[in-house]
Amino acid sequence: MLKYITAIALCVPPTWSLAQEIPLDEEGFAKLAAQRVQRELPSYDIKPTTRLTLEGKRTDGESTGQLSLDRIYAFCSRNAPNCGTALDQYAKGIGEVIKERDRPIEKSMVRVAVRPAEYVDRIKKQMGSGAAPIYGRPIGAGLSLVPVLDYTRSVRFVGEKDLPKLQVTEDEVFKLGEQNLRASVKPLSEVTPVPGPNAFGSITGEDYASSRIAFHGDWKVLADKLNGHLIVMLPAPDILLYGDGSTPVGVEALRTFGREMAKKSSRPLSAAILRWTRSGWEELK
Repeated sequence: MLKYITAIALCVPPTWSLAQEIPLDEEGFAKLAAQRVQRELPSYDIKPTTRLTLEGKRTDGESTGQLSLDRIYAFCSRNAPNCGTALDQYAKGIGEVIKERDRPIEKSMVRVAVRPAEYVDRIKKQMGSGAAPIYGRPIGAGLSLVPVLDYTRSVRFVGEKDLPKLQVTEDEVFKLGEQNLRASVKPLSEVTPVPGPNAFGSITGEDYASSRIAFHGDWKVLADKLNGHLIVMLPAPDILLYGDGSTPVGVEALRTFGREMAKKSSRPLSAAILRWTRSGWEELK
């Protein structure tokens, strides 16, 4: 079995030779990737951690967080001639994101985002017991509402260390995220025309479309127009589907379309259907 793949490209960055041997084994690949990211982030000590994962730490305790190599490794396994260039681009992209993230945070950057509860729990475990906590609150169907900091190129969770910098409490950061989100989007009534029988509508073109379920009270008007049968689906963070759930045909139409949208998305979120109730969102089985 080959232990190395050889990257041969006509145009490669000066840090790569025309025949750069790139380890095909996961451990060797991770070590090489760490070296490349290290060049982009000299103030961090970049090292492999778990399988195909890197993490960098500064002397002040600041961390890059977990940097996954799964996609770039899979690409290199399939595209040896272009691996060197792709790995350089990966390292440069990571470097730009981390450098941007290191700039001072502001209250205007806070948003609320919807993420799978399992994903939030996994991130907490990966961070370890000594790391500053991140926050998440259940919103239904295995989903959590989380406060995030929105940078130009990336988004990251708000952590405990961020609260003093933002001068807010845990409760206030959730409220701030909702306020900022509400101020950045059109009113719900302007983007949710009432769907006909067995039909559904969609909210797209918004980075935080799925986060609109945080505005539970805003949905009451539409729910009343649908005689209490409002259902929604969140196939991706930037897609929210809604419709009339009064008939099995309408429910199944929404479910089928939502699942297809999730499959096509690079960031699938949930295949669950949520039903609006006066007390909150409930999963529709």
